[in-house]
Formats: sequence, structure tokens, C-alpha cells
Amino acid sequence: MSQQTDEPPVKKESPEAAGAEPPPQPEQDKDKDKNKDDGGPLSEQDALQALRGKGEDEPERAEAARAAAIAARVMERLNDDSHGMRIGTLALFNDKVDFGGGFSVGGEERRARRPKTKIRPPQLARWTEGYVPLPRFGDAQRILAEHRLLILALPPGGRKATSWNLLATVLRDQPDGAYYEVRDASELREMSWKPERDGGYLVHDGVPTGLDPSLIDEQWIEDMTACLHEHGSYLVLVTGPPRGALVQAGGGSAQVLTDLGPLDAVRLIERRVHGRDPSPEESVELRRRLGEAGAFELLREDHRPRTALRLGDAIREGADLTACVQELRDPTGRVHEWFTRHRTSETVSFALAAAVLDGATYLTVSDAAAALYERLELPVEAPFDLRFREHIATEHPWVQLTPCTGETPGDVAPRVRYDNPLVRQAVLGFAWTYLDGQRSALVKWMRQLVTHADIDVRARLSVAAGIIAWSDYSHALHRYLKSWAENPSLVVRQSAATALDVAGGHPDLTEAVWVLLETWVAEADTAEQRRRGMTAAATLSGSLGVAQPERAVKALRVLLDREDDWSTLLPVGSALFHLVEGGCAGEVLAGLLAWSEPRASAEIVAKALSAFAFLAALPAGSAGTSGVPLLLTEAERHWPALTELWARALDRKPAQDQALETLRDYLDEHAGRDDLAYRDARRLVLAVAGRSERHCERLRHHLGAWARAAGRPDHPAARVLADLARPSYVRSYGNGRT
Repeated sequence: MSQQTDEPPVKKESPEAAGAEPPPQPEQDKDKDKNKDDGGPLSEQDALQALRGKGEDEPERAEAARAAAIAARVMERLNDDSHGMRIGTLALFNDKVDFGGGFSVGGEERRARRPKTKIRPPQLARWTEGYVPLPRFGDAQRILAEHRLLILALPPGGRKATSWNLLATVLRDQPDGAYYEVRDASELREMSWKPERDGGYLVHDGVPTGLDPSLIDEQWIEDMTACLHEHGSYLVLVTGPPRGALVQAGGGSAQVLTDLGPLDAVRLIERRVHGRDPSPEESVELRRRLGEAGAFELLREDHRPRTALRLGDAIREGADLTACVQELRDPTGRVHEWFTRHRTSETVSFALAAAVLDGATYLTVSDAAAALYERLELPVEAPFDLRFREHIATEHPWVQLTPCTGETPGDVAPRVRYDNPLVRQAVLGFAWTYLDGQRSALVKWMRQLVTHADIDVRARLSVAAGIIAWSDYSHALHRYLKSWAENPSLVVRQSAATALDVAGGHPDLTEAVWVLLETWVAEADTAEQRRRGMTAAATLSGSLGVAQPERAVKALRVLLDREDDWSTLLPVGSALFHLVEGGCAGEVLAGLLAWSEPRASAEIVAKALSAFAFLAALPAGSAGTSGVPLLLTEAERHWPALTELWARALDRKPAQDQALETLRDYLDEHAGRDDLAYRDARRLVLAVAGRSERHCERLRHHLGAWARAAGRPDHPAARVLADLARPSYVRSYGNGRT
């Protein structure tokens, strides 16, 4: 039975409640000491205070809500791909990986068996036939011909093809000329080298033993140039972008080139397809095919000439170009290859920090990378000499420093972003799966970031933590997700909720995450279990819940129905609101109607109606709504359910006070400046008043008080009260007519 309670309305308060507090200390045991949240039940009075935004943890809730909003935007990029490479299509690194090739570990050198390899004419032809010169190829050719030594201090991508073509050009008139790829450059380093006459030599920065570019100074360049002139030979030395002594040498020597201009990938494809420069008609047709297959996006993400050549081969052979593009966009193989060549803590730290904080400012990423590096390296007394920015172009070919966006005041710093979001996913998955000795350090580092002072860092970390869980969900759950989910801090629990939402976005893990959440909402014996239930509610408010709203509402009902415990009211109410924001208003209102049936227990009815009153007060988040409450904007589509719930809420304590407060806010704040808001508020009042004389008298009482307080005869409350005085209006709305 409903209760008649006609007390005058309480003083109006802001109904908002949804966010988080200042971050706790990094270690979990310190969280427990600092937080007041002991996971215990909450009284009705305290829960209603929290619902009105007056809880002790309101600052923390507000912060958690901001982190969730940032994470949602990051997840949009994770899911947004115009060519079909979405969550779940990426390999999860469960296959065997062959770490072939030589590399140096800890400074120990491995000498190649042969100091150099002679390149035969057929091998050279593979590099020179169909080559498309870079814009500054002529400058490089002139320097090599004049000085016989050329240093290409360039990032990876086409360097080897350019080097062989330069050597082939300068040796074109030497019938006895021979070509060599140096496999052991130690002799060059020690200046004891004696090259063959009329020889063309290539030293690539990938050789197992060689020169440290940081030691190449002007004196070395001068001595090597003299040696080459003496023996009548040529040398192209390929390094990464200059660092150390090579920086100064590059500034004072014409023999060091740091830029040859961008590759024209489409022209390279045209050459591969036609064996010549195409006609205008052929060029237009080729570009059309590339565009339809999504190849231009691939070429923007992957600048390597080999990628363009693969596309050219696919077109020439009549293969499925779209399928070829999708295969090439899967970066798993590239990431495997990258990790075989980059094993230093400095390089790995920056790659992982960029992947975890993709889109954050450079200084934020570099600080996080330095923190991870410190965990991976043995302690030292002096500060680490880390210069990530100098090595981005050389060691991180898929990472870009993008200009500031200027979207917010003070947004002037460049941001670190992966060209292809799939590469970011692959880097995280590989690191978690294969860097076995570093996994514990990664967990501690993530735990450090999850309580970072910067909300943006916490949000991006939480998305990355969910991506990592794709590699081994069960392991991630027990390694960090579960402990975060039961943490006393709302900040940490929100990160767990976001990570679980991301993990559940993988089609192979969706059901497993759902089963976990349904288990957590049903457990309430310990403080940890109750906190996990709160985390489950936050998770259900995201994309998982929006995808299956009826299942989400059912799970939230289980969480809300904890006898003599109102602590779940605000988490459930917030989750319901986000589901409505996600387009699930029909499922949410149907759930609230079922929960507040008069034959249900008194406590669950009171909780359900309090949750509805909370929802009714919250403003829509979309642009152009002028702060109009979300459910008011949904009135036209869900009128019968809304009318019934309003009638129940206005007729029963404790929801009645909040419902009256919200209704007054409708009339005071929105109906006077928004004709649609006035129409819907008026329609609502008349419809509820038409249900019974008791409802009508209650509304007359409060409308009169609000109109008198406003002191204006044209106030919306006064106008609706005048309509209530006309029995024909009340009867019409009571019969469901408009």
C-alpha cells in the first residue's frame, strides 16, 4: 500500500552525485589506512544524503566520474576503425614466436662469422629495379660521389634500398666495381680497415657488431673519408637519427644527411604494378582502388616501402586488395620483430608508457616511462640519463609527437600517439605475454599509475589494463583486476570497472566478464565482496551494460536488494543513469516499474523509487540540452512508464521529498525558458493529478506554495495550478488523453 505524506517540500539541493576523491597512497595497504570506506552497510539516511551529493566521499565520486568520462573517449578510439579492424580481431600472442636475428644484450658483442658479404648482380637488382627516388636523392648522390663517404642518419623505412641505389649510381661507370654489405664494422670503428678498390660498401645499423653512432665525430668522418679516397672506394653508413657526437658532426658536415624527404608510396605502387610511370587514366583508376580498399589509411600508419610493394604485388597478381590491406594492418608481426631488436629497458619503458598513455602529453608519457625504467633497472645513486625524445624517430617508428589540439585552455604541449591503435594493442599484449621477468614490475608500475594525481593518466591506464587482460583474462583478473575491484578507494575501483568493461569488449571474453559481474553483485558477506559489487555496478554502466541492458538491469536489481543496507543505492542509481544516457531508457524504466510494484518488499520499493527520483533530477549530458533533466527529454517516448513512476515516487517516502524537489526544479529552472520542458512538466503534473484526488490535492498544495514563493502570476507553477483548477483538464489527463 502506498503512503500519503503531504509535508511541504524540503529546501532545494543539487541532486548530482557521481564522481571520486583525491587519490590515495600508491600501496593498497596504505589505501586501507587512509580511507573511511570499510565496505560496511550504509543507513537509509546516509544513502539519501549521498544521493543528493552530500556524502563524505563526494569529491572522490566526482573525480571517478571524470576519469570514467575520459576513459570512455579513449575507448571510442579503441573501437572506432573505418576498415573493420576492431576489438577482437587482433591476434592474442598465443602462437610460438621465433626470436631470430642477432642483437646485443648488456653491451656484450657477438661477432659475425664473416666481416662482409659480397652482393651479386641479381641480389642488387632486387633493390634497384623499380626504385622510386626520394626527393633529396640527387643531393645524396652528389655528396657520395664527391666525398666517397655518406652518413644517412635517418629513421627506419627504405634506407637500405636508398643506400644500394646510391652505390649503384656512383659505381655505374666502374666495370670492376663490387658491392659489399659489412657484417662486422669493428674494423671501421678502430680505423684499421682497408677496403677493396672500386668497392661500394654498406654498413647498416642493424649489424650485430659495429659502430656506436654516438662516437662518430668530425675527426672520424675526416679520417674515414681520407681512407676511402686512398683506396678508391665508397661507403654508405646508415644510422638512426643523430645522437651523441654525431649530433655535432651532423651540424658541421655536409656528409651527414638527416632527411631525404618523404616517400611517394603511391608512385612506388604504380611502378610495381605497371613497371613504368602510368598514364593519367591508369593513375586515377589505381588510386580509386586503393581508396576503396582502405589502403591510404594503411600507408599513413605504415610508412615502410615494403608495405607499398606488398600492395603493388596484390594488385598486379589480382588478389583481394581489401583482404591484403586488413592483413597488413594487423601489426602483430611488426611488434614481434620490434621486440627482438629492442630489448633495452629504456626503449621498452617508453614503448609501454606510450601504449598505456596513448594520447597523453609528451612530458606525462616520459615521466611514466622513467618511473617504469626505474623499476626495471637496478637502483643507482645518480639520476638516469634518459632522453626518450631523441630516440622516438629511430626506435619507435609507429609513435608520433602530434601538435597540441588546443581544445582546452592551456593545451599547448605535444601529445604522444600511436599511428595505428592496433599497434598499441599489440605492444601491450606482447609485453605482458613475453617479457616474463618484467611482469611484476609492470604490475607495480600500473598500480602506481592507477592512483596518479592526473585523472587523465588514471583513465588511460585503466583502458590499457583492460587491453592487457585480453592476453590472459584469468591471469589479469587474479594479478591485478580483482584487487583493484575490492580496493577501498573509489578511484582504484573505477579503474577496475573501466578495465573490465574493455576486457569484456573482446568477443571471446564477453560472457566470462558477465558471469564475473553477476557473481560479484550477489556476494555481500565481506567488505571486499561488497566493494566488488560496487565495482560491478560501475562496469555495468559502460558499454557492456549498454550492449545488454536487460541483463544489466537484472544484475543491478540483485545488487540493490541487500536487506538493511542502502550503500548500493547510489552506485545502482548512477549505473541506471548511464544506461539511460546510452539509449536504454526503456529497459531502465521497465526495471524500475518491476522493482517498485506495491507487492514487492517495502525496502526494495523505497530504494527503487529513490533511484528513480535520483534519475529524474540528473541533467542530460549531450550538447544543446541546456541542463534539462535527462528523463524529461525522454518523456515523449516513455510517457506511460514515466507517469506511473512519478505517481509512485510522489506518493511514498523517502522518494517523495526528492521527487517534489525535482518537480519544483523543472518548473523553476527549465519550464520558464524552454517551451518543450514546460509542455512536458505540465503534462506530467496533470497526468499524475488525474490519477486520484489524493494526488491532485497534494500537487495543488505544492504548486500553490511554489507559485507564492516565486511571486509571479506567470510563473510556470502558477500556470499549471490554474490548469488544475479546471476539472476537464484533470479528467482528460487522468484518462490518458493529451
